[in-house]
Amino acid sequence: MKRGLYGALANRWGPYVLATVLLATDYALSARGLSHAGPGYTTWALDHSTYSDVVSLSGEHYLRGAAVIHPLPYVHDRIEYPVLLGFGLWLPTWLPGGVVTWFAVAGVFNTAATLGSIALIRRQHPPAAWWIAASPALLLDGAVNWDLIGIFFLVASVVWFGERRYRPSGAACAVGTCYKLFPVVVVPMALAALGSRWWRGSGRPEADADGTVGASNRNPASELARWLIPFGVVGAVAFLPFLALNAANTTWFVRFNDLRPQKDSIWDLLSKFVGRWAAINGTINTASLLIVMAAFGYGAWMVWRAADADQARAMALSAALAIVIWMMVNKVWNPQYVLWVFAAGAFTSMPARYAVALAVASLYDNWYEYLLRRPATHDLYLGAGQVGEALRAVVFLFMAAWVVIQLTRLVGVETRERAEFQPAPTPS
Repeated sequence: MKRGLYGALANRWGPYVLATVLLATDYALSARGLSHAGPGYTTWALDHSTYSDVVSLSGEHYLRGAAVIHPLPYVHDRIEYPVLLGFGLWLPTWLPGGVVTWFAVAGVFNTAATLGSIALIRRQHPPAAWWIAASPALLLDGAVNWDLIGIFFLVASVVWFGERRYRPSGAACAVGTCYKLFPVVVVPMALAALGSRWWRGSGRPEADADGTVGASNRNPASELARWLIPFGVVGAVAFLPFLALNAANTTWFVRFNDLRPQKDSIWDLLSKFVGRWAAINGTINTASLLIVMAAFGYGAWMVWRAADADQARAMALSAALAIVIWMMVNKVWNPQYVLWVFAAGAFTSMPARYAVALAVASLYDNWYEYLLRRPATHDLYLGAGQVGEALRAVVFLFMAAWVVIQLTRLVGVETRERAEFQPAPTPS
């Protein structure tokens, strides 16, 4: 009996405890670089495997020697992230304690966001929470950036959509998009699901989770508005004031990413086979955009074709496919980006074998980025980096293939059911 009780407690609280321990350890290790915040931090931190964007960008934007400055983000200061993350960087600088406090605040919010993501996944499929909780990327990359906060809003928008909580889903998608951009993958999928119901005029009653009928019977046009209006309002409130005050600074993150050269991406690997033109910025920007848009289009089309009862599942799968493809072709690869792929595996309940493969790729990436390659030896281990690029691409391709198979099955069931109910032709 005690063994059963302990097992139940481990299943219930284990993901929260493990995730907290992994993140706390990562923040404790990364905190060794706080005494070097300011000029020279990046080189020192990379040499000592303690690098964090939180410390680097805080020093770059808000430290001038021993003084702390507070330029208003996007109005007096351009930041290479969408508007909400800029304020997540700026607001802690008003607290006493300097970079130590700012770093601790980021740790608290990243941890809270991770626990929130786990709670949401558990509502959908409890075992899938281990995709996030047991990810080695929490230990290795959790303190590098603010990705875990953006991931919470991505997970929330997907899970709440599946629960037919369209207003919070749309709002969460907008906040996530204005924070880290990647949650924008939900937009075409959600619009395809709700738009197809409206187009088909499907207001048929559906059974709720408890088997009753009625609560889910909503007007399709109303459902679309419930999602789209919060998304539009939140996005407008976040962006429009700053676009009016300083459009160049507000959209700097777009230009910044356009100008960045490729780093550790699949394009570097391709250039070894097809020529250096594959690593040219213009080529990568165009090709990667077209590939991601194709993933968006395919996912939205599959969601559109799915039956009403399967659209929440199809939306989650299509959003995951877009995330995996986006990460695969993104011209800049940083090890913490794998956290988004772990999240995609969680909210689609992918089989555990993919989590293991992704963990191996994540460990290799981190070893190469922070242990093998140092600023002084940047060009000495390019072959090892290309092995990591190939390994990552293979894992991502297998994950994408699994998603496509699941989507095909969902749509195939709907197509067969429609065919079965077609009236038989009358003889002439």
